[in-house]
Amino acid sequence: MISINSKRFKLIIKYGLIIFVVYLIGFVFFKLASFFKLAYEKDQLTTELQSKKQETLSLKRKVVNVKAKMVEVESKYIKKEEIDTKIKDIYKRMSVLDYNLKFLDSKKMCIDNYIIVTQLTARSEKGLRAGEGILSYLGEMKKSENNNTIYFVNYISKPKDIKK
Repeated sequence: MISINSKRFKLIIKYGLIIFVVYLIGFVFFKLASFFKLAYEKDQLTTELQSKKQETLSLKRKVVNVKAKMVEVESKYIKKEEIDTKIKDIYKRMSVLDYNLKFLDSKKMCIDNYIIVTQLTARSEKGLRAGEGILSYLGEMKKSENNNTIYFVNYISKPKDIKK
């Protein structure tokens, strides 16, 4: 049997307790350090999140303001339906025996710019020039490459005077 004298036993117990206490203190300090590090990171992320929320709210307000301004600006310009009826009315009044203007379609390119597709048929060269003159009065015109009677007119509208 192995025997350990009491002095050696006390020394082993003493060193064991010292190692255990050092390990316990180190463990506690390690856990405290990681806790404070996580708390610091949490505070940093919280402040960053708050600043991002403020930035997001600011951007949302700007988007709402821009949309409101867009609606206001769009209300100052003529709508597609209005331009269609006006052009049809103009063509009805301007079409005579020598030439005939027919409204085919219009396409909105931006707030104030429309492309008007028109068919111009004429019986004579003078009628063709007169019809093209009316189309050029509406805007810059371009003849179709595929069809000699189809014209595209770049119509740029001016803002309406809105009374408040």
